[in-house]
Amino acid sequence: MSETLAPQTALVTGAGRGIGRAIAEHLAACGMKVAVASRTEAQVREVADAIGQAGGEALPLTIDVLDLESMQAAVSRVLDTWGRLDLLVNNAGSLAAMGPSWDTDPEAWAQDITVNVVGLYHGCRAAIPVMIEAGRGRVVNMVGGGTWGPFPNASAYASSKSAVMRFTENLAVELDDQDAPVRAFAMTPGLVRTEMTRQFLESGPGQRWMKHVAAFLERGDDVPPDLAARLVAAIAAGRLDAYHGRFLSAPEDADQVEALATRGTELGDDPDLRRLRISGWQR
Repeated sequence: MSETLAPQTALVTGAGRGIGRAIAEHLAACGMKVAVASRTEAQVREVADAIGQAGGEALPLTIDVLDLESMQAAVSRVLDTWGRLDLLVNNAGSLAAMGPSWDTDPEAWAQDITVNVVGLYHGCRAAIPVMIEAGRGRVVNMVGGGTWGPFPNASAYASSKSAVMRFTENLAVELDDQDAPVRAFAMTPGLVRTEMTRQFLESGPGQRWMKHVAAFLERGDDVPPDLAARLVAAIAAGRLDAYHGRFLSAPEDADQVEALATRGTELGDDPDLRRLRISGWQR
């Protein structure tokens, strides 16, 4: 895989820990140069150092996804350092508002929407023009609970992730309409044990409102983050380009890449497959 991914470069947001860190480290192990981006300087430096010690090349970047200029500066740093940007992984996310929609903290609810949707948009706004100009690029937008159905007591997170799915579909159509050589994918990492999900077990609101999710963690039914990392690497290698504008799932798809690639030729027969749709209704 390293021969496939070098000399590509990647920018991974939310890469200071958890899923983002796993993705950054795996991409680096596959030969990519990786910009490790997060709000916390100590975390990104730690991850970049770990990548360097393992023989990879990483650039630590302290960013704020809610600040477009910060994202644009991050993209510029990648270009100044390596001269190219091939992959953007919009992994930074928030799940702060827990409880019934009418009884959550309005600021926490707004935070989830803005980080998960506006922050992701800023990443695309900063990176995609550069990719179009270069004639190549791929974008991975992280989705999750709420994309395929209700996620009770996490309405902001659920709303944001379904919005990201539709945004990714929209983005793909726009890119195709412009004959732009950039591909966009929506991907769920599955239920990974991270700082975000541990709050379901340890915080008061999590223990009260997220028992249905905490039960999976308590049973050990969580998903290792390396599945998401391996699926992103397959995307970066171009093996899943047929799924441009569609949904991918690390738990189900990471070990099925060859089969997915083969079935990709059949996607045109079902334009709604792996997309956000209302069933039983026709325009």
